[in-house]
Amino acid sequence: MTIDQITSKQIEAYNNRDLEGNMDLFSDDIKFIQLSNGNILLEGKQAVQEMYKHLLDNSPDLFAEVVKRIDFEDKVVLHEYIHGRHGNKEKMEQVIILEIQNNKISKIYKL
Repeated sequence: MTIDQITSKQIEAYNNRDLEGNMDLFSDDIKFIQLSNGNILLEGKQAVQEMYKHLLDNSPDLFAEVVKRIDFEDKVVLHEYIHGRHGNKEKMEQVIILEIQNNKISKIYKL
């Protein structure tokens, strides 16, 4: 799969509330990292799956709207609006960077 296909499938799985499909795209040692200070927010597939399950269980209207996307080497920068997170009616703006290694998302950097 190409980086474009992996990223597109991840967004599609997220928006379709497909936990299993989403998790299939992550490496076993996936890390969520706060870019500003390098802190690891989540580490390992199990921790990420628990976070997404909790998010989906508490966000029935969850949806990611991609505003802009930049592909660069093994990374994809996504500027998104997240709708319905934890029942919130206001959209949340975020920028994340997905790093792809061996056809899996290995790191997600949160700005």
